[in-house]
Amino acid sequence: MPFNAIIDYLRDHPLLQGIPDDELEHAASSIELVDFKDAQPLIIEGAPSKDCFFLWTGKVQVSSRNLVGKTMLLAELGPGALVGEMGLIRNERRSARVTAIGDVTALRLERQAFERLAESSPLFHESLMLNVRIRMIHGMLRKASIWSAIPDAELRGLAEITLIRKVAKGEEIIAEGSLVDQFFMVSKGRLELREEKKRKTVLRDGDFFGERELLTDLPSTSTLIASEDSELLVMGKSEFLCILSYYAPVRLQFIEVLRIRAPQLISQVTIGTEKEEPQLDKKNSPLPEAKDKWIDLLLWLGGGFLAFSMLALFLHNSWWNIAALIVGGIVGPVTFVAYVRSQQLLGFRQTRLGMVFVATAAIAVPLAWILERMWLFNVKAETFDFTQLSVPLSVAVIEETVKLLVCVALVRTKQMHFLMDAVVFGAAAGMGFAAVESVIYGWTHLGQASSLGMLSVLWMRALLSPFGHGTWTAIAAAGIWYGTRSRELIIGKNTKAWARWRHTISLLTLAIGLHMLWDYRFTNGFMKMGMMIAVGCVGLYLLYILIRTGRREEYHALTVLNPYMQEELKHDDQGTTASKELQCEACGTMSPHDTRYCARCGQALRMK
Repeated sequence: MPFNAIIDYLRDHPLLQGIPDDELEHAASSIELVDFKDAQPLIIEGAPSKDCFFLWTGKVQVSSRNLVGKTMLLAELGPGALVGEMGLIRNERRSARVTAIGDVTALRLERQAFERLAESSPLFHESLMLNVRIRMIHGMLRKASIWSAIPDAELRGLAEITLIRKVAKGEEIIAEGSLVDQFFMVSKGRLELREEKKRKTVLRDGDFFGERELLTDLPSTSTLIASEDSELLVMGKSEFLCILSYYAPVRLQFIEVLRIRAPQLISQVTIGTEKEEPQLDKKNSPLPEAKDKWIDLLLWLGGGFLAFSMLALFLHNSWWNIAALIVGGIVGPVTFVAYVRSQQLLGFRQTRLGMVFVATAAIAVPLAWILERMWLFNVKAETFDFTQLSVPLSVAVIEETVKLLVCVALVRTKQMHFLMDAVVFGAAAGMGFAAVESVIYGWTHLGQASSLGMLSVLWMRALLSPFGHGTWTAIAAAGIWYGTRSRELIIGKNTKAWARWRHTISLLTLAIGLHMLWDYRFTNGFMKMGMMIAVGCVGLYLLYILIRTGRREEYHALTVLNPYMQEELKHDDQGTTASKELQCEACGTMSPHDTRYCARCGQALRMK
């Protein structure tokens, strides 16, 4: 391209008006004309910023990855647009990717030529700074998906009323007891939220603060301090409340955040009401597909148990007997817990679940053994008469109580934020107890009979395990949850205190009753079998209802806090959810990969 054509292009460009010709000629001498094919990147996100581009012909797409790695389209730009200047001005790595749409011709300016143009024209520099500021804030707001319900064109308007504030390490942004008149979003750095008698909360990019005070008009109960040099996006109170009054989904997002972080303040909200909350259609609202990793676990453990069983039968080796005993004792319980956990949308880390399983096995079984002999005084284990209703009732009360005590000791009721938390941890506690019971029964039959007797007992208990301890304790734990949780029901109408305790009493009674009837010994074998079938069916049906209700509660919380999630799930490939779970750095919750904010603590999620 002729040199004069480049000079004419620069002279006519709106951003370069008023720059002397000699400066334009000097800049043009270092400009390189470059061509790009369709889908070829002009700029790669994360790369060093060394140059920028004026688009001569063609169009480009500007995109960026948010905190969880999902690509977002920020803009489509055509001839005359300037791209790449943001990294040069801020002296940072590329914050976005620019890709050619079709064939593109662009003028490439290196850093030195760009800076020379900026220095020689105050108008050019001022226009650039204004343009960069708005584009940068717009990109940050897009990444902070708490604003995802706002159309992109209107989000640009929001960027114009948002300020950037740099804070130094150790600087106090908000003092405890002060009135807050601004909403803060972290765009870079790290801050600490310090509350009396509570652990420190770390805020990073994507997190926000001030919504509690702005929604309730109450003074701050926390102190916000920068723990390193940071950058905040700041919005005034009037602008924040105006946005919430105009966009109902955004208002519901922040009310849900308040419900998570300070449920006792819901009645103090000065904008909107709880009646505005969308109700889920229990019959027609689809739920995400459950994860199916438990099937792999079943195949591995079941296959291992089968192999050890064959080796124990044919080799008559005590080590193979022990291996079969251990694997046979855990195959049913572990698979059952994995299945229940697979139904959960907002689960804790598996190590925590395993801790409850192991601790219940190690503590609850010997504790129950001691209490049963204290309660059923002067009665030896082998003389327990389970044909008397009082004996199985006593056993049921003792065993369900000790399992719940261990479970609640390890997982405080306040941490059981959702109904599914109680169901999953209850199932883990019950199945830890069942695993030890299976091993004890198997060992007893190994001593009294042979490997065949032991294996028969283990296979039978493995097949019957879903009907027993795990189901009963999950139901009982759900009853405890209904009585002790601090937040109101999300699904359906609000539940009064008496109704919660009614649920508690009903579920605890059912759990103990099912356990008692399972242990009761009928003189007729067919009646015993019929009762076990009936108990198993009732227990699993109740567990199904609890899981269904719990999943809907979790899904409601997720979709209110992440309103785009439901739409993204429709386009998701089935079976990928489990492999893309996101772990919250604040509370350890595992959330679906379509989530941007944790529905348990309200903080931003990030891909590691």
